[in-house]
Amino acid sequence: MNTTKLSLLLALSLSLAACSTVRQTTPLAYAGDARSTVDSLEVSIQKRGYKPICSEREFCKFQYNPEVWVHFKAGSGKVVMAVDVVDGKKMAADKRKALTDEASAVGEAIWREASEDAMQREKVAAERERAEAVARAEAERKEDERKAAEAKASGNGGSSGGGLGGFLGAAADVLGGVQVSTSSGPNNGSGSAQGNASAHCCVNGSYYQCPSASAVNKCAGESAACLSRCMSSSADMGCGERCMKEHPPDPSACERRADKDNECK
Repeated sequence: MNTTKLSLLLALSLSLAACSTVRQTTPLAYAGDARSTVDSLEVSIQKRGYKPICSEREFCKFQYNPEVWVHFKAGSGKVVMAVDVVDGKKMAADKRKALTDEASAVGEAIWREASEDAMQREKVAAERERAEAVARAEAERKEDERKAAEAKASGNGGSSGGGLGGFLGAAADVLGGVQVSTSSGPNNGSGSAQGNASAHCCVNGSYYQCPSASAVNKCAGESAACLSRCMSSSADMGCGERCMKEHPPDPSACERRADKDNECK
């Protein structure tokens, strides 16, 4: 007999053997990702003296006896247990049922133990992840406090590049060189016009004549007042940026006077 014929006969015999196997399947619910139960299934099968054949996060199976195999196929939402009775179609129905019921009971006991173990593992992993997140947040908070303390100490020591002075300088840059004045002379930094007809504001070096207190405040007074409040919270390095977002200069109620731009600092 040549090799080709031998291979065909072997394939045919395997096919016939497979066709004679009877399979009973049972879906098994799991609250988490059921693929995480495979490791626990392997341990539980070994504890009962069987030899598991497993693929990580995919399946586990074992031979219950010479006539029966038990399989656990894992998916993301559930596990399916299958009990295969080899040559089951050739057996009497009562014998096949007895073998299936016996193996199913063992498989379900293995599943209960494995699923509880997997759930506990997931719980421990989640608690560990939460603890690590809390530790990271605490470390970041302490680092922020350290940097703020260094910036404050640098400001108290007279350094022009850090502390309150550095913060106000950065905030002023964000605000785009806003200036407010209630007189026709140089800018005196006031935040309102006090009804003075000569009140004006400067935004990015552009001079605006404002007719009223509300106009000058809208132009730059609200921005200046917000920046003033930032002085009481020098550790908040984002204060100046928020001032610009919440109170942007609006000179729309004032008259543009390009001939007086030289009065803007």
